[in-house]
Parts: sequence; structure tokens; C-alpha cells
Amino acid sequence: MKKLYTNLVALLFVATSIQAAEKSPVRIELHSYQQIMLKDKQGKLKKDKEGHVIKKWVPVKRVVPNTVVKYVDTIINDSNETLTDVKVKNRINPNLAFIADSAASKAEFSVKYSVDGGRHFDLPENLYVVENKRKRLAKPSEYNAILFVVNKVPAHTNVDVSYKTILK
Repeated sequence: MKKLYTNLVALLFVATSIQAAEKSPVRIELHSYQQIMLKDKQGKLKKDKEGHVIKKWVPVKRVVPNTVVKYVDTIINDSNETLTDVKVKNRINPNLAFIADSAASKAEFSVKYSVDGGRHFDLPENLYVVENKRKRLAKPSEYNAILFVVNKVPAHTNVDVSYKTILK
């Protein structure tokens, strides 16, 4: 069982790193993190002043079902010009479910999703799947690709875009 999850971590890296930036010169680095709960020396969960468990994002090492995995694409603009409408696509591994409303960035961006492996992207209210011969609105957990469009990436800067998934 341990080997399965270790191999799955490798699969998570490979399956989600299919991405493209349609403006050059730009580089994209993909990082994945899992959230852990901090413990003290006695193994007890650390809590803040309000009694909430303290959590921290760390690079993915070993995941088990219900582990939240956060993916961060770092867009690196090495040019002397501001790039506009930089597109970044990621496939979402079939063993993972996208977490609704988790797409984020400090930069201005738009995001669209796909339920057909990244062939077509649209807003959530326009994504449908067929179930039992009936067409219905797709659930976020059924998205299998995500497209970020970052409005501007200034010269010689980095911009992060991120989203969260959960291991089924």
C-alpha cells in the first residue's frame, strides 16, 4: 500500500505538468504541496490562540486518500517587456478532484475549466456532462483540466497561479 501512494506521488507530478504558456520568452515551473498539521515534541497537534490546529504547506512526499494537494505554477518572465494574456494549462489527474473556488493568484487573472481533457475550456456555468443519458451541469470534482489567463506578467518578474485538489 505504501508503494502505491509513493508511485501515485510520481504520477501526480507527471500528469499535472502538461502545461503551455502561449507567450514567449516565458518559463513555467510547477510545484505541488500538501497540507500538514503541525505537532509538538509529544506528538500532540499544535494549536493557535483560538484553539485552531496549525497547518503548513510542504512539498508533496506521500499522499493518502483525502489529502489536499495544492499546485502552484510559477510564470517566469525573463524578457524586457510586460507579457499580456499569458495562458497556463494544467491537466488534473483522474485520481484527484478539483476543489471548487480554489483557483488563485495575486495577479489579475481569469480561469476556465474543461471536462473533456482540455480540448474545450469554459466557465463553470457552461460545463456539462452526460449522466444516465441526461445532460447536467458538471461538478467541480469532474473538471479534468484548468486554464489560467494572467492579464499581465511584468518584465523580469514571476507570477504564481494555483489551485487545490483532493486525492480521491
